[in-house]
Amino acid sequence: MTPSNPQTSDRFAAELLQSRRLGRKLADALAQPMAFKGRPLHHFETGVNLFKAGDRVTQLPYVMSGRLDAVVHVPGVQGGQIVPISFRAGEMAYLSYLFNQLPSGSDLVVGESSTVQWLPLKDIEACLLNDQGLLLMLVRFLGQRLREVQARERSWAARGVQTRLCAGLARMAADLPSRSDGHVVIVATHEQIAARCGISRPKASIALKSLESSGVLRLGRGWIEVLNWRGLMDGVG
Repeated sequence: MTPSNPQTSDRFAAELLQSRRLGRKLADALAQPMAFKGRPLHHFETGVNLFKAGDRVTQLPYVMSGRLDAVVHVPGVQGGQIVPISFRAGEMAYLSYLFNQLPSGSDLVVGESSTVQWLPLKDIEACLLNDQGLLLMLVRFLGQRLREVQARERSWAARGVQTRLCAGLARMAADLPSRSDGHVVIVATHEQIAARCGISRPKASIALKSLESSGVLRLGRGWIEVLNWRGLMDGVG
């Protein structure tokens, strides 16, 4: 693996983690005025499509557990789709649909068996308009999300297989807790990882084995252990 500019890699990781923090902070702030505790829970199994590109979005899912994936269909991309962002417990999906009537630009698919609460857009918007602090928090979050996207675009300039794979693994690992030794275990097959990164399964397997040979990863049956986070981020840049 060819090392990249560490400043670019560090910036990508920092922007990603900051987006997560601000997203969860905003959701926590909305919990009381939106009466999260009194809303019903809905359970969905892996693979369920919550809404598709072109659908009119009237409510947003707040993730209680599991993972939701935004899936964008890109003609000409190996695998035909990419997953630019995932939403984990404590996050609301698709905050960019607030205050507009535009249809969804991508699918929202259950990446792991999930429990969600549905929050009507009109209720979220009313809370935000009635509380300037919440509205400012939303602006800060969306500004941070834009910074993350810009950092990702810079880090994906080459968009080679190795770059896409490392970026995808970095996003997945950022959602997971690390062990006492600093390692993170991603539970996913090579096929699932290839789909999320927009590359073919054979090329994903070759790149994964290369990362294992470099000491960045350890591969198991249905799981991948990140041994060297910095080495993984170097591959992103």
